[in-house]
Amino acid sequence: MRGGEVLRALRRILATPEEIIVMKASAIAPPRCPDCGSTSLVRIGGVIKANGLRVQRFRCRVCGRTFTELEGTPLKGLHDIRFALVVAYLFLCLGMEPKIIARVTGRSYSTVIRLAKRVKQHETFFRDLLVSLGVTLGTECYLK
Repeated sequence: MRGGEVLRALRRILATPEEIIVMKASAIAPPRCPDCGSTSLVRIGGVIKANGLRVQRFRCRVCGRTFTELEGTPLKGLHDIRFALVVAYLFLCLGMEPKIIARVTGRSYSTVIRLAKRVKQHETFFRDLLVSLGVTLGTECYLK
């Protein structure tokens, strides 16, 4: 993989609005009730996160539980979704160690290692999300 391809992939990830990333993630893992598993849901507005991202809220018609569209996805609880995708790309495709990712990005090692563990645990979700965003994963992209 050449350096230009890596830079294009990283630019594509960083240029994608978080709303689009959340929409693609919802397409990969459609919202369902975390309590009863029902897909019979009602949209009940949204929540604006601290970074300005609007996240859709739902209420289950079966049990009445309310939750957001990020519930049940590996993106739940993340403050910077784009950075998580950068870590996923560098970790999955380039095989970079978390220590190196922390040095290159300037983020703390503890943040990067936590994200790398989440990426490793949910590898197929992150691969599908990267592909849906147009970041191509070559044959050399694999989890070591």
